[in-house]
Amino acid sequence: MLCHVGDLNQVFLNLITNAAHAIGDVVAKGGNMGTIRIRTSREGNMVRIDVADSGSGIPEAIRHRVFDPFFTTKDVGKGTGQGLAIARSVVVTKHGGTLTFESEVGKGTTFTIRLPIGGE
Repeated sequence: MLCHVGDLNQVFLNLITNAAHAIGDVVAKGGNMGTIRIRTSREGNMVRIDVADSGSGIPEAIRHRVFDPFFTTKDVGKGTGQGLAIARSVVVTKHGGTLTFESEVGKGTTFTIRLPIGGE
């Protein structure tokens, strides 16, 4: 099997949902409508998927915790803190890839998935 398609679908859903929530927070504070951009490319023997949003960004002080299980900045009932932890587990443990992010407060966040092409 080259990949666990259902698990990767869950990763994409989690990242897009988080992006939509980040944009929703900006819009709720009177900001303009936001954007979510998904880009794919090939980097050598890896496929790269970027999920970028124009949301509020992730504050520097909590960036080291975003992949921790049960860590969330969302209101009670809106998030469980499991989405990014599960996404990281699927990408890194199940697929041998990487999941990283870059963020700028007030500008947005881009999560980057890199997955090896091919497999057993």
